[in-house]
Amino acid sequence: MKVRQAYEGRVIEARSCELKNGGWDCEFSIEEHETTGVTETAFYVPGVFPTPEAAILAAVTAGKHKIDSGFEYKSVVEHRQ
Repeated sequence: MKVRQAYEGRVIEARSCELKNGGWDCEFSIEEHETTGVTETAFYVPGVFPTPEAAILAAVTAGKHKIDSGFEYKSVVEHRQ
């Protein structure tokens, strides 16, 4: 299952995946759309969730929290000094 949601000028894409042993896990990406293109940064959300909807909700909530905490994309080149 996949959900895309605009938030604070960015796009959160939340994804859930069914686990072989039961339950669901999830991850999310934060997309930054600029005139030069789109930058996407992916994050994993720890935990096992009972339903795909619960996993998606957890991923969207984690994405909002990451943005609210001041997440800023930095390219690999910017980190090398």
